[in-house]
Amino acid sequence: NNLGVGGATMIGFKAAIKNNYDIIFKVDGDGQHDPKDITKFLRLFKMKNINFCKGTRFLNKGKREIPFIRYYGNICLTFLSRITCKNYSITDVVNGFLGIKLKLLKKINLNSISKDFFFEEDLLFHVSLHETKIGEVPIKTLYHKKSNLNPVKTIIPFIIKHARNLIIRCMHEIFKKKI
Repeated sequence: NNLGVGGATMIGFKAAIKNNYDIIFKVDGDGQHDPKDITKFLRLFKMKNINFCKGTRFLNKGKREIPFIRYYGNICLTFLSRITCKNYSITDVVNGFLGIKLKLLKKINLNSISKDFFFEEDLLFHVSLHETKIGEVPIKTLYHKKSNLNPVKTIIPFIIKHARNLIIRCMHEIFKKKI
């Protein structure tokens, strides 16, 4: 049964919570990420005392080898996520290589996070409701397989989900200030 990227990750997150792991990493299963980069994440977790870290293709020096449609789609989605997350420094919201500390993961309602291709952005949004310090690690991504993501079919649903998150953010800010 295909649970989607988010559904599969949630199974791993719940197992990590059950086993009380300190830091949980997600590496895309399509071979795009080098697991050796986990050491970069660990250094950042230790040096910057952060609870959440994402891989980014946009802090690397040199040529970026991102397919055209992904590059411009990422720019648009990052713009929307910067608004919904109230974090204007994030650079690569759709990147699936991430690490999260257990204490932060336990604060998030995992059942409220999107299970489809919107998972990375939705997780980032839910993290941003609890954590303002989000780290990024420069990584290289290998593009050797065609993605199952259809950009045309995902544009409208992603915009709707970002609009929903913006409403949640506004409500969060209103009620947070009244408490």
